[in-house]
Amino acid sequence: MTETKVLIDDGMCFGCGKDNPIGLKLDFDFDGEIYSTTYMPEKTHQGWSNRTHGGMLALVLDELLSRVVLVQHGLDWVTVELNTRLIKPAPVGRRLDVRTKVESVRGRLITATGEVVDHETGLIVATGSAKLMRAKPISIGA
Repeated sequence: MTETKVLIDDGMCFGCGKDNPIGLKLDFDFDGEIYSTTYMPEKTHQGWSNRTHGGMLALVLDELLSRVVLVQHGLDWVTVELNTRLIKPAPVGRRLDVRTKVESVRGRLITATGEVVDHETGLIVATGSAKLMRAKPISIGA
């Protein structure tokens, strides 16, 4: 029997999956408009010595940019475009605050924006934006 699913959460998401042994296991807050988390980059998340790898910052932004849409518009949206701007080095081992919000909803396309802030200095270290569209169903099983 074939079952059609749009998106399946099996707990293994690298950003939020509680069952992923090497994942970030991010926790989230939502105040009705802003979706947020804190992220503490580890040494294993670095690029150059003591600097968080830009790809890790993009990953955390993508997680939150999609989640702010999911919490407001349902669980069948996926990122189709992700833009990240790295502004300042983000030191390893220092708390980063990540905040995102929905900017626009136009039919099948939702745009969200966000920023990563060094908690200690209050400086923005990265910004991001994403466009999301409804996911198409996939067939599971035989």
